[in-house]
Amino acid sequence: MICAAFDLLDCAHPDPTPDDLVAAMRASVDLLGVHALAELSVPFVPHGHTVVMVLAESHLTVSTWPEYRTVQVDLVTCRADTDPQKALRPVVELLGAGDVRVQRVQRVDPRQGNRNTSDRLTTPLTVPGSGCAPPWV
Repeated sequence: MICAAFDLLDCAHPDPTPDDLVAAMRASVDLLGVHALAELSVPFVPHGHTVVMVLAESHLTVSTWPEYRTVQVDLVTCRADTDPQKALRPVVELLGAGDVRVQRVQRVDPRQGNRNTSDRLTTPLTVPGSGCAPPWV
């Protein structure tokens, strides 16, 4: 299971056209060996956009922050046999990122049944304004 957050900093081209960004994401999806099922591109005013690709194996999102020359990429997929840093090269190259930082999040893999109870939430949460605890508590 891959769950990774990429911060692309000091981007030379932080506001590509949505079509160019989608094309780079499609190239990354091909390199990952996964399958895109749907795409949604949402522009923001005055600039920037977020593109979401729903994958048969989970999702890939890219959000641009041109005013900060920053782009954030989130990838979640059950294809753990693929190196996401290499696969995301088309996106990184399109944006001209000067610095790439990666955070990997360890997630429970439902296929493995590895449900570590030491990380389980022990303090009940309340949904704001509802007075109700969420169903997982």
